[in-house]
Amino acid sequence: MPSVGYIIADYVCPTIGAILSTLTFAAPIKSLKSSMRNGSLGSLNPTPWAFMTGNTIGWLAYSYITLDLFVFFANAPGLMISIWLNVGAMKLQYYEEIIKYSSIQSTDGGGDVDATEEDEEDKGNENDAGAETANGGEANKCYNAPSLTSHEWRVLTMVIIWMVILSVTSLIPISKDEMKFVVGVAVNINLIFFYAAPLSTIVTVLRTKSSSTIHFATMVMNTCNAFFWCVYSFAIQDYYILIPNGLGFMFGLVQVMLYLCYPRSLDGVGGGMDGGDGTEQFLDEDGNSKDNSRESETEII
Repeated sequence: MPSVGYIIADYVCPTIGAILSTLTFAAPIKSLKSSMRNGSLGSLNPTPWAFMTGNTIGWLAYSYITLDLFVFFANAPGLMISIWLNVGAMKLQYYEEIIKYSSIQSTDGGGDVDATEEDEEDKGNENDAGAETANGGEANKCYNAPSLTSHEWRVLTMVIIWMVILSVTSLIPISKDEMKFVVGVAVNINLIFFYAAPLSTIVTVLRTKSSSTIHFATMVMNTCNAFFWCVYSFAIQDYYILIPNGLGFMFGLVQVMLYLCYPRSLDGVGGGMDGGDGTEQFLDEDGNSKDNSRESETEII
């Protein structure tokens, strides 16, 4: 009969890990929904979501090679969630670019509106085109706006990298162990970036003395998730799972220390705490506070 320790390490921990993985992937959903209602990403950093897509693709491939159902169910929901998160970030970035571009064009070419309105009276079949011009030339502005946002480039790059890796390992005749090595190393590198991505805000946290740019739910889920996968990897002696999750656990502890050392401001300066009216303060790129109404990030999905 299996021992209690064996059952906990080989079944209970990976089961909890699979659940926490899904919660980790789902943690930014509420924040993105609020940002989509506001029409701006605000302080949300979508870069980890691109790595999330690559991370789930890699681990799904690894689960096929090793026939590990725990790894599969830990990442299959995450792939679907990451696609939705990335699409939402792309929409918001493109919308922000359109607003920015429209503002510039309206400032430079505002004098053309009256002339266009006068022409509308004399052009029977061109009323629709004249109306578009009278409203600020929206069609032309949209056409001249950037065709790809920065986040789209990140996601496309991530997908291309994994497409190349999986094509090479599938089409070139190599052993299963060699395939496991290639995919395992690649997904380890990807996972390290996924865990470390939130640490890109460390400079802002130290400069503003506020942890508002650290997503609380993601931080908690990442740290707990990495711990349970470390236990499972020790039990099955899979170092491809142990190394990145061990680093992820350490990264999580660093974020926790930053979160405790630089708590979110209660008065809204430095941003991050919900006010009584549900309005949350955030910092722009220059460290100035700005309003961005959104629901509390501290609620776990």
